Amino acid sequence: MKKNRRSACPSVPRAVPALAAAVALAVALLPAACSRSGKAQVVKVVKAPLDIKIHATGQLQSAASFFIGCPSVERVWQYTISFMAPEGQAVKEGDMILSFDAREIMQRLQVKQSDLDTASKELQRMRLTEQQTKESLALQFEQEKVDKQKAVRKADYPEDLIASMDLQKRKMELELADLQEKLAEKRLANQISGMASRIQVQESKVRLLQAQVDRLQADVQKMNVLAPKAGLVVYTLSWDGKKKAVGDACWMGETILELPDLGRMQMKAVILEVQAGRVKAGQPAEVRLDSNPDRVYKGEITSLGRVFRVKSDSQPAIVFDAVIDLSESDPELMRPGMAAGVNITVSSKQDVLQVPDAAIVYGEKGAAVWKKAGLSQDLTPVTLGARSSGMVEILSGLAAKDSVVIRPAGAGAGR
Repeated sequence: MKKNRRSACPSVPRAVPALAAAVALAVALLPAACSRSGKAQVVKVVKAPLDIKIHATGQLQSAASFFIGCPSVERVWQYTISFMAPEGQAVKEGDMILSFDAREIMQRLQVKQSDLDTASKELQRMRLTEQQTKESLALQFEQEKVDKQKAVRKADYPEDLIASMDLQKRKMELELADLQEKLAEKRLANQISGMASRIQVQESKVRLLQAQVDRLQADVQKMNVLAPKAGLVVYTLSWDGKKKAVGDACWMGETILELPDLGRMQMKAVILEVQAGRVKAGQPAEVRLDSNPDRVYKGEITSLGRVFRVKSDSQPAIVFDAVIDLSESDPELMRPGMAAGVNITVSSKQDVLQVPDAAIVYGEKGAAVWKKAGLSQDLTPVTLGARSSGMVEILSGLAAKDSVVIRPAGAGAGR
C-alpha cells in the first residue's frame, strides 16, 4: 500500500486570529494560503483607524546652536575663507575655528599707520616750532618793555633843562616804544592762542588716525573667529544646498559654521509645494534616520517656512521648509546635517475598511481585488478611498473580515 505524499505547501488555516485595532495596520498581512508557486498571501479586510500620512525628507539640525559666519567689518562685504576647522572636530572655547583673508584690511592698516606716523611726527614738530616761536615773541616783548622804560626815562626830563626839539623827539620815541610794546604783547597773545588751536587741530587729526588704526587692527582680529563655547564643528548649508570650503567667497551676514547643542535636536523637512496645504503646525511626525532606519523618533511640527523656494540647482522643485521638534535626542548618534525621512500625519479616519495596497489589481473596469470565496477566488470590483503607509481605504465592494488574496507578480488571472 502506497503512502500518501504530503504537499510541499502548508494548508490554509480556516480561521485567522482577530487583529487588535491598534496593530491592525502593522500586521494586516498574514500568510494564509499558498499558490502553486508558494508566494500568494491571504489577508483579512480590517476595520481600523487610518492615519493619512505624507512622506518628506530633510536633515537634522540643533534646536540651540551658535551660528558663526562672516564678521562685521567696515567697508568689507565679500570675504574669502582661508581656514575652517575640520567638520566634526571637537573644539574648546577660544579655539580658532574660522579665518578669512585679511590682506585688504592689512593694506588699509599699513596706509593708515603710515598716515598716523606722519601726523604724529608733524605734531611733535609743530609743538617744538610753536614753542620756539612763542619764546622768541616773549623775548621780543620783554625787549620792547625795556626799550619803553628807557624811552620813559629819556622823556621824563624837565622842559627847562632840554631843548624843545630834543624833548619833542624823545616824546615821539616814547610813543613809538609804547606802540612797539603793545604790538609785541599782541603778537605774543596771538601766538599763544593760535598755537593752542593749531596744536589742537593736529592732535585731533592724530586721534582720528589712531582710532582708525585701532579699528583696523580690531578688524584684522575679527577675521580670525574663535569658538564662543566648547562644541562640535558643523558646516551649515548655503542657499544652494552646498557647504562652504577654504577658498570660497561669502558675504557679510552669511552663516558658515555652527556649534550645536546635541541634546536638543530638530529635523528640517523639505515639503513639496503640492503638499503644502496639508501640512500644519502641531501635526505629529515620525522621523527615521537614513543611517539607522529601524529606530523611530516621535516629533511634532513646530514651525513652517514663510516662503517657497527652489530645492537646489540640480533639483528645481518648488518646496518649503518645516521644522520638527523631536521628543527625544541621541547625542551619541545624531549629528546636524544627517539625512532623515519623516512621515507626517496630516489627518486620521476612524473605522475605515482597508486592505494592503498590494492587494489591489487594476483592469479595464478599474480597481478590483481577488476575493476568496471558499476554495475559489473571485475578481471583485472595489471603490478606493484614501491611501497611506501601504494601506488603501475600501469605500465599497468588500466587508469587514472578508479575505482577499495578494497574488505574486506575474501570476495568472485564473481562479
